[in-house]
Amino acid sequence: MTQTASQIPVVEPPVQPGAAPGRSRRGPTVLSLHTAERFGLFVLFALVILVFTILKGDTFATTANWRNIATSQSVLAVIGLALIFPLVGGRFDVSVGNNMGLCAVLVAALMGNHGWALVPAIVATVAVGSLIGVANGVIVTYLGVNSIIATIGTGTIMGGLVQAYTKGIPINNGLSPTLTTLSAKNAAGIPDLFVIMLIISVIAWFVLTQTPYGRRLLATGSNQSAARLTGMNVRRTILLSFVLSGCLAGVAGVLQIAAQGSGDPGAGGLPTILPALAAVFLGATTWQPGKYNVPGTIVGLFFVGTTISGLVLLGVEPWVTDVFNGAAVVVAIAISAQLRRRRTGTLEIGT
Repeated sequence: MTQTASQIPVVEPPVQPGAAPGRSRRGPTVLSLHTAERFGLFVLFALVILVFTILKGDTFATTANWRNIATSQSVLAVIGLALIFPLVGGRFDVSVGNNMGLCAVLVAALMGNHGWALVPAIVATVAVGSLIGVANGVIVTYLGVNSIIATIGTGTIMGGLVQAYTKGIPINNGLSPTLTTLSAKNAAGIPDLFVIMLIISVIAWFVLTQTPYGRRLLATGSNQSAARLTGMNVRRTILLSFVLSGCLAGVAGVLQIAAQGSGDPGAGGLPTILPALAAVFLGATTWQPGKYNVPGTIVGLFFVGTTISGLVLLGVEPWVTDVFNGAAVVVAIAISAQLRRRRTGTLEIGT
């Protein structure tokens, strides 16, 4: 029996990889999903601001509160940037918080206990933070120790040394007022700490995206074996990521003095940097989904900080903020894994 032309089923050709979105029915859907991934956190951030403005507009939506958020989150933002470099290279530096705490106590001790001027104390502190990064990098790249295990160990050592030196007592005296009053200063109504954080963020973004080293680090993190086959010095690339992480931890330690006004031996550690961890993984779900990136991290951090500020103003119990920080980390990592599965078609078992 012959079929007429109207009876013959029409089979659409398969969508070719790389085809323009407008050339198939799937194109707009793929494009909308990509847009939702890139800007979903921005939309959620705006909704959070709207909700808390409605609920506590008299205290939340004020200039004083926004300045407080900008100041308090600036140090955590630098810690988040310190976490990014090893993560892009496929490694994890858990000791960033302890490194920051040690450097905060160090810069305070150099000024308050040993009479150093501000600039030499800052230079020495950042140098020590970088040297700690060197130690972490050598242990990981040349001794073959798992990065999480290695940096948990070095972080614990740093925490012990800080407690041994300070006996748990903050260093308050003899600190340079130029540093301790920095958190109260503004440039055109914008906190100086926030401006400094933005400058550091631009530098980190430039290193990661606009330099040959940044491209080598990304290639190493994406496929270490392939990077090695192309002639890259993988060990040196990963080592340098830990050095940059340590350097930024040293800078965060100095800024911690500016934000807090003293060398607090209780600063640092995993609980302190949990919001920064959440921000880094949330950042990997936005702007450049599936990749650790600086803009996403900054947005993620201020999303977390703004949400916590709103919850505090609502009068929630302190444990709620801990639950929120922990949940944000887990949810962000889970979303990143699902985005990776959608792109690659596979989902690795957690390690």
